[in-house]
Amino acid sequence: MLKVYNCIATAHDLRLVGLAALVCVLASFAAINLLRHARKADGYMRSVWLVVSAISTGFGIWATHFVAMLAFTPGIPSGYNILLTLLSLFAAILLTGAGLAVSLIPNWRHGPWIGGAIVAGGIAAMHYTGMAAFEIGGVILWDRTLVVASIVIGALIGAVALPVGLHGQQMKWKIGGAVLLTLAICSHHFTAMGAVAIIPDPTIEISQSALPAGWLAVGCSDRELHHYRAGARRRRARYPRKPPLGA
Repeated sequence: MLKVYNCIATAHDLRLVGLAALVCVLASFAAINLLRHARKADGYMRSVWLVVSAISTGFGIWATHFVAMLAFTPGIPSGYNILLTLLSLFAAILLTGAGLAVSLIPNWRHGPWIGGAIVAGGIAAMHYTGMAAFEIGGVILWDRTLVVASIVIGALIGAVALPVGLHGQQMKWKIGGAVLLTLAICSHHFTAMGAVAIIPDPTIEISQSALPAGWLAVGCSDRELHHYRAGARRRRARYPRKPPLGA
């Protein structure tokens, strides 16, 4: 784990790491909130809430990754392949949606545990597809032990996050689930980044079509904040606050 600590402390801008964590917290809280609404709904509306939750959560995982990648400072030119970047977003949304749907299978007590593990699989698929999109003036070497550790840690925490988030009606369960989902995303990301070693190679050029890292990360943050606000508006529209008695 010393490699992971050194990666965070010496190869990242900690201010942007904090921004990535904030994006992740907002996305995780929205994910648990929307999933609980989906559980309360029936028929067509349950499917609508699941789709909204999958899109919101997938975007959140994606945005967290690319804001955290903006914090990563290897000191050599870099950019992102557009097609693989979009593929990483679709992977996050599809696998997250599958996990959330599994967690809501009626009368199956193992559903939330398995669904949480599938969501963690979506986190891993998104991360490593996003890293495949990462173009850099050098060669990336991977520590296989940390790669496996990143997947296992994310899966274990993710498998606990949804059962906790769906457990009871009190706010503490919702917050607990959101905190665990945040930990699943962040622990996976930074363990996986600890697995990376980059050997600069001046003969490797970044393609002309590659997206600059700054543009992508700023766009991700703005989009995730938009999704969080949009989700809040949907919840208020569906469950308006009752006026106080006597008003």
